[in-house]
Amino acid sequence: MNTLYIILASLILFFILGHFHRRKRAKSKVVHVVDNQCTGCKRCMKRCHHKVLDLVDDSIGAHIAVEYPERCTACGDCVTVCKFNALELIDRSNKRNNR
Repeated sequence: MNTLYIILASLILFFILGHFHRRKRAKSKVVHVVDNQCTGCKRCMKRCHHKVLDLVDDSIGAHIAVEYPERCTACGDCVTVCKFNALELIDRSNKRNNR
């Protein structure tokens, strides 16, 4: 019975520490679209729960753009689903400097 309590306590602690790590990362990171890598397949848009990304059509063609960076929690779901390595997480301070 004690083993069960230890396992349960470990899982709860793991969940709590992971939550704080994600919150810290969300404050410092934001998703960024790598130029000329995006094909506009929309897989990342479908995966993003916070509706950060949008499809735009401009002089270089249809591609994904970060329309609402303030909504980004840096969860990385969009990055992992992209087959073309067109997304990356960068420091928010770098994003502000690159605008």
